[in-house]
Amino acid sequence: MLNKFTIIGIVIGGIISILGASSMADSLSNPNEIQEDSATFGVGGLDKIQFNAPENSSQSLTVTGDSFDIKITTPDPSNDINESFKGKASFSWISFTSGETTILIQNTGDSEFTEDYKFELEHDPLFFTYSILVIIAGIVIIGFSAGFSAKKPKGF
Repeated sequence: MLNKFTIIGIVIGGIISILGASSMADSLSNPNEIQEDSATFGVGGLDKIQFNAPENSSQSLTVTGDSFDIKITTPDPSNDINESFKGKASFSWISFTSGETTILIQNTGDSEFTEDYKFELEHDPLFFTYSILVIIAGIVIIGFSAGFSAKKPKGF
């Protein structure tokens, strides 16, 4: 018969293992991560965005402000931009090669500027390993808790 500590350990270990397995399945079925955000910066503000863009991923950026400088460096040089803008500027491009994308936005106007972006990012390459470690931790908890129901030798 199972001890109550064994049952609790099996339940907790099972939940942890299921969370790790579902996280691994999600990362395998959705290899790219979508990041959407909006940020506002004051006069003289500077924003630097760096991320790894996967192959054939779409990126978009909209900046609104008095005047600002934008420098976009992508793995594909045909998408690079280094210009000054006034009012509103919208950018949309597809990264045909994977690699690091860097975006620098410098506010040169007398008012704050707002940026809205939507980027497709690569998952962390170690994410698969993290999921395996979580699954192993759940199995260890199940195994350790099984020791509570083991028959105790004479003298204990």
